[in-house]
Formats: sequence, structure tokens, C-alpha cells
Amino acid sequence: MRKISLSAFIVLLLTLSFINQKSNAMEKKNVEKTTVLMYTLKSSLATMTTDVGNLPDEMMTIVQKLGLEITGPQIWQYTDSDGQPNTKFTLDICIPVKAANGDPGKFKFLTLPEFKCISEIHKGAWDKLGNTYQRIMGEITRKSIPFTGVSREIYIGCDFENPENCVTEVQMEIQ
Repeated sequence: MRKISLSAFIVLLLTLSFINQKSNAMEKKNVEKTTVLMYTLKSSLATMTTDVGNLPDEMMTIVQKLGLEITGPQIWQYTDSDGQPNTKFTLDICIPVKAANGDPGKFKFLTLPEFKCISEIHKGAWDKLGNTYQRIMGEITRKSIPFTGVSREIYIGCDFENPENCVTEVQMEIQ
């Protein structure tokens, strides 16, 4: 009886381990087009915190003021970021909404097109996101998959007090 319980435990443990690895595993997928409230700016990794300032809070204020229904987590889309601190790139800060409705002021409504990508879930602090990007880029390079220069971070879970609890999906667009 004890042997069966131990065997069952080992099988369960291995199964749960595999499921957990699979849920964090890199995958190729298509993301459907998404209507968003957006703000676009030029930035660099070195100046991004200052450049962004309180824009996400301002955007949330507009969402509430216009009574918009949020349909997903915030998306930050990077175009031509190469991981170097001083390289300038385009940053789109996006809040997915059900419908474009009302005057968004300095922000705009846009529908992000379908997005074919290699994706991986990053669990932990954002200062370790580079490791996830390196894994994805390594896979793209090994398989000779053309990369468009556009990547996204989807902020599934944000914990500013305990950054190790953050959950972020990293998506790198491919052709």
C-alpha cells in the first residue's frame, strides 16, 4: 500500500511539474486584433521611466472618465528596441478596451492588428525580463525565424511591493 501511494505521489508530482513547465513554456501563437486606448512616445531603456512618467495613471483616468470597459491587461509595445540602454525606440502604451468611445484627449483609439509571435510568460521582477527576451531571441535565431523588430509586454500581474510576484507575457513578433 505504501509503495502504491509513493508511486502515485511521484506520478502526480511529475505531472504537476510538467504542467507548470508547459504553462511557462515558449509558444508560437497568433494574438487577435485588439482595440486600445494608446499613447505613443520615443524613449530608450535608460530614460523610459522618466519619459513615461505618470502616463499610465493619466490613461486610467481617461478610461474611467469615458466609462470604457477594459478588456485585458495593459500592453506595452516596443518597436526597434535592441536591448541597448541608449537606443531610441517607439513605445506604445496601450489599454485594451471594448470599444472606442468619446474624446480621449491627448491619447488615441486604435486597433492593434493581429500579432503573430513567439511568447513566453515571465514570472518575477521586471529587471529580469532581459533573460526572457534572450531565451526567445535565441529560439528565433536557432530556427531562423524572421523577427519584425516589434515586441510586446503584457502585464498580467503587477506587484510593485513584491516584484518577484509580477507576471508578464513577453511576445516577439515574427513573420
